[in-house]
Amino acid sequence: MDNEFLTRIERLQAAMTAKGIDAAFLYTSVNRLYFTGLPTSNGLLLVERQGAPIFYTDFRYIEVAHRVLKGMDIRKFKPAKEQLADYAALGKNWKTVGYEGTLTVAQFLPLQETFAPTAKMVSVSALVSELRGVKSPCEIDAIRRSAAANDALLAELMETFRPGMSELEMLRHFRMAEAARGLTESFDPIICAGANAVECHHRPDGTVLKPNSELLIDMGVVVDGYCSDMTRTLFYGTPTPRFKEIFAIVLEANQAVRESIKPGLRCCDVDKIARDVITKAGYGEWFDHSLGHSVGLEIHEAPNLSKVCETVLRPGMVVTDEPGIYVPGDVGVRVEDLLVITETGCEVLSHTPREIVLPC
Repeated sequence: MDNEFLTRIERLQAAMTAKGIDAAFLYTSVNRLYFTGLPTSNGLLLVERQGAPIFYTDFRYIEVAHRVLKGMDIRKFKPAKEQLADYAALGKNWKTVGYEGTLTVAQFLPLQETFAPTAKMVSVSALVSELRGVKSPCEIDAIRRSAAANDALLAELMETFRPGMSELEMLRHFRMAEAARGLTESFDPIICAGANAVECHHRPDGTVLKPNSELLIDMGVVVDGYCSDMTRTLFYGTPTPRFKEIFAIVLEANQAVRESIKPGLRCCDVDKIARDVITKAGYGEWFDHSLGHSVGLEIHEAPNLSKVCETVLRPGMVVTDEPGIYVPGDVGVRVEDLLVITETGCEVLSHTPREIVLPC
């Protein structure tokens, strides 16, 4: 276990101490991965305020856990009653026990019964999300590589996609090119031909890309466990005046965010920057999703660049900047970049050109 993960656990322990939380039970695979670096389909990470965490797992991962997780107490799961008895013995003096808010009822109730009535149960989901929200330099490097791979993949696809192809054909080419590059996708790609671009989360179907029409592509890949995310709205042929009008407004909103975002702003302040541009242009009602979200081990992490999120941006956060306008029966445009918050502004990780016009 290298210093990166030890540092993450120390940050968690410091946050727990500040909140008066004696121990935290982390069940979800992504949080176990974040704090250990070990991907497993089964396990539990038990962290107290001080001392070595305990990593519980089954026989499939015991050997690799002993080999990889140096500095942790590795234990094999016992039958349910014995396991709960172990927790009770460990927690005789605990007053506050943390759990993840995504636990199933079957996971939560036995924990609650084990520690009641002497200890109260509190969710640590927000606390862990806050820690994960600020990426370390090595995480940012991985996301940077992921964004570069995403750029390169789209560049290849733009050489392949052409009018006459259906969305499903383009999806097939996407997955073949992705596999050839040894990549996996961070979410199901969104490929929208023509009027389908007004559906911001359209699922590819048999719609054929026609000459002199738009193609919206929202895509991301995973590199070293970390996700990327980017949207480009291409036009094949000569852009119509209507498309040019809508595209210019969306691009202005995207650019306003890139030029203004910085530490100290609240997420809702950044959302407002883009929303004000689109509203002033008369299309506010057609921009009905949040400006963006954080990206890391998962494609959607906290915080969100939304109207209601008051989280203050800090250096090391990685967020998307993806304003859009979707006029039903008319034109849909989204432009999305991946940004790292720096000490003074942002670093843009998406390097594919934003204005792309291709021949029919």
